[in-house]
Amino acid sequence: MLQAFKGFISVDKELLQYKRMRIPVNAIYRNEKMSINLSNYVSSIHGVKHSKANPITGKILVIFDEYIINELIISKHIDKYIAKTARAPNYSLLPICKDKSEEEVATSSEAISPENYTEYTVCKDVEVPYHALSRNEIENILNTDSLRGLSNHSVQSKIKEYGLNVLSEKKKKSFLSSFIENLDDFTVKVLLGAGAVSFFLGLMPEAIALGGVILFQTALGAAEQHKSENSLHSLKDMLVHKATVIRNGHKKEIESKYIVPGDIILLEAGDKIPADARIVESENLMTTEASLTGESSYVMKSPYICEEDTELGNRFNMLFMGTNILSGKAKAIVVATGKDTEIGKIASLLDSIENTCPPLQNKAESFINKLIKIYIGCFAAFGGIALLFGRGLAQVLMMGVTFFLGSIPEGLPLVVTSCMALSVQRMSKKNAIVRNLTSVESLGAADVICCDKTGTLTMNEMTVREVFVDSCHYKASGVGYNPVGDITPIKGYSLENASLEKLVKTGVLCNNSTLTNTGDKWEVQGDPTEGALITMAHKMNLNVDYIKETHSCVKEVPFDSCKRYMTSVVSSEDGSYAYCKGALDTVLDKCTTIYDGGKERLFTSTDRKKLKSVCDKMADKALRILAFAYKKIDNENSEIESNFVFLGLMGMDDPPREGVKESIQKCFKAGIKVVMITGDYMKTAGAVGKQLGLLTNGLILSGSELDSMSDDELDSKINKIQIFARTTPKQKYRIVKALKRCGHVVAMTGDGVNDAPAIKEADIGIAMGKNGSDIARDVACITLVDDNFSTIVAAIEEGRSVTSNVRNTMKYLFSGAIGEMSSIFLSFAFGLPAPLIAIQMIWINLVSETLLGSSLAVEPPSEDVMNYPPSDKDAPFIDKSLKRGIIRRGAGIGISTFGIYAGSMLFGLGVSKARTLAFTNFICSQVANVYNCRSNKKAFANKYMTKMVLSSVALLLGIIYIPFFNSLFGTVPLGLLSWGAVLGSTVLSSI
Repeated sequence: MLQAFKGFISVDKELLQYKRMRIPVNAIYRNEKMSINLSNYVSSIHGVKHSKANPITGKILVIFDEYIINELIISKHIDKYIAKTARAPNYSLLPICKDKSEEEVATSSEAISPENYTEYTVCKDVEVPYHALSRNEIENILNTDSLRGLSNHSVQSKIKEYGLNVLSEKKKKSFLSSFIENLDDFTVKVLLGAGAVSFFLGLMPEAIALGGVILFQTALGAAEQHKSENSLHSLKDMLVHKATVIRNGHKKEIESKYIVPGDIILLEAGDKIPADARIVESENLMTTEASLTGESSYVMKSPYICEEDTELGNRFNMLFMGTNILSGKAKAIVVATGKDTEIGKIASLLDSIENTCPPLQNKAESFINKLIKIYIGCFAAFGGIALLFGRGLAQVLMMGVTFFLGSIPEGLPLVVTSCMALSVQRMSKKNAIVRNLTSVESLGAADVICCDKTGTLTMNEMTVREVFVDSCHYKASGVGYNPVGDITPIKGYSLENASLEKLVKTGVLCNNSTLTNTGDKWEVQGDPTEGALITMAHKMNLNVDYIKETHSCVKEVPFDSCKRYMTSVVSSEDGSYAYCKGALDTVLDKCTTIYDGGKERLFTSTDRKKLKSVCDKMADKALRILAFAYKKIDNENSEIESNFVFLGLMGMDDPPREGVKESIQKCFKAGIKVVMITGDYMKTAGAVGKQLGLLTNGLILSGSELDSMSDDELDSKINKIQIFARTTPKQKYRIVKALKRCGHVVAMTGDGVNDAPAIKEADIGIAMGKNGSDIARDVACITLVDDNFSTIVAAIEEGRSVTSNVRNTMKYLFSGAIGEMSSIFLSFAFGLPAPLIAIQMIWINLVSETLLGSSLAVEPPSEDVMNYPPSDKDAPFIDKSLKRGIIRRGAGIGISTFGIYAGSMLFGLGVSKARTLAFTNFICSQVANVYNCRSNKKAFANKYMTKMVLSSVALLLGIIYIPFFNSLFGTVPLGLLSWGAVLGSTVLSSI
């Protein structure tokens, strides 16, 4: 009796750990037989620990594990069971059987098997309810096998039938449509108006030339936009989405676009679902379907059959393309691909979304439009005054044409776009893939980089260095995943220690990774930490394949960055065991006993202190520590969250990436703070931080300390913290928000599914392309192909270079415009004819803006681009410093051009010679100006600029000395004395 009571107490304690609910069921009210049958059925559902139906109250009590199943799924099961007992099955999709009619099959209770059917008939106009069909039915409809998958022949035929697994993308603009769209620009309209005025004044060469220049620049702008769009589109191919499938009985990784209906796909936490699929196996599976349903909360999934009329959002056995796996694992049969998926059916709505221009380009266009309106007002005022003083209308209009031609830097918006597009291309060559042009602008203003340690600052190639087990300490040699190395005892301990083998064996069984040899290099397929554990087993001469073959995993609690542990339930001839690995503090909380001297004994506070001390010593050597534990269980459904036996510790290191230390120092010099956010132990993170030069005189804050702080407290200390250790993804999000509140422009790196909120919150989200999840890449602005911190720094250099190139181009274009306007205004003020005729102005704009100006857009980053603080993202388009430079340089060009023109007129050289000298002086001054506006002062760093300068000078000489061009441009040949005057005037304009 006492034993029975104790057993009852034990069972009751176990059940108290689970969730309870009572569900009213009309069918069991006063029906004892139905109550018993329903209780038995519900108890058999995976995840349900106990159920009891009460015919008196008409309710059923269900006790269940909420990590495996939820209320909705249980309710669906009960509804389905009641529906089945109340009526015969009603199949909407019927097999054609050899010996039975469709009506007989519909009412038959026999299981459908390959022996009693030949084929299924599917009506093309009727959607197949895969959610309401069994695995066998789906396999036979799609002609597949959930164990072996599709054959290569089947895949090829299905690709021909269904096409590739891609959504229809928005049709790209043609060159012609971009050209026509650019003609609608306000600046172009003003210039076309100037051309029309020239035509009506009888200045045919000027009108034709102006029209030609407008068409040329418009075509060039359309070509750049077309090239930029094609470039950004082609970069998508560098970020190929992969999927794991079973084909011909083998697991393999393929590009998701080659998935076809009938493929068997394998999914785990962090994966993006590549196609619509029906779940056939799952474990602790949760997804988010916000992209499809709009609901951001997680959805629990299972392989059980739904009712046919179940709404899309409630189909718990279906996975949908474009949605994401939050946790758990799944095997599923693909039932729809590409445009036939649920997300594909609504993909056409995305075609109406227009691409937005970068803010810098919008600023440029807005500034130019305002400038033109100001010029129109000035021209109206000065033109009216000129008419009052007796100037003719034709002369005033001609003055207006030249005034507008000189004052409008119409090439600026094009240059801004070109700068960014070229920068994106350069970044792609450095393994940084930019998803949109706006990110380039933000990079130049970034002043904080938050990054993970593993894989970004380090190589992400773990190697076990030290082991502590059964009061014994060992060290291991070797590099990376090459399974060659020695395990030697420290302080004379013998290697004849069964505890060491038991610990290493635990690392193999609580493991989902494999080690492969590709040529001369050993690589891990899976988690790098797990790869290090398998490598350790090989060094111990353990037969890893035999261990895995003789121990089958029946249940698993996957590793989660919040829980920081993983548990595997394994069955073998010796019985069932649960093996656990994870962070020391997490594993210690699960243990009540410890393996010591070959026996299990009670775990004490002294043991805890000793283990903490050992852990601290390992962490001081920059080792990452994993703790291991095990427990024997009665069956796979036993409780696996507590009462473990502690086994030991392994310390492993991950060497820093080459060049990372130098890149961090470069960031410090550039005024950029680098913050490490890691889940590692505080001392490990601190040791790595010091090793990399990241941790100087700043603070290290743990995740638990962060949780105890209010937002105000965090804001007051955030600028002093250099390392956040033992953090969760939720805390990363909070850190980013705190930095932004303090006015920082934050770049945040991440790779996991739970990093996505922090990545999206950051000003510049950066995802890992090599080891990152699909979700992280989707929300990020930039993806690193090589997962390297140095690539982030290179991208910031490019971002700063864009800002610098745009500023330099603005300085060049506006100083030229001021030079033209001031020379014309001074001539008008002194009663002289215009120093430059319309066609000369047209040529100046063509050469200055299109050729020389574009060379500044392709300027490579200067060596000192990281030697000054970040730019202010909210700074005005032209700040005070740039404005002073533009005015000073423009005034020099304008005064020198007017000076040489007025001097020539004063000495009686004639208007043609004077205009030729003014024209030549202006071109030469702009050649000097383009070199003066460069940031990269290194000689011949910009080969494109050298070519453009030589071309401009050659064209100028042709205009001066070729007779045909003399008559067209109103020029005359110049002698040596005249060139000397031009050279002197150009030098004076550059001072």
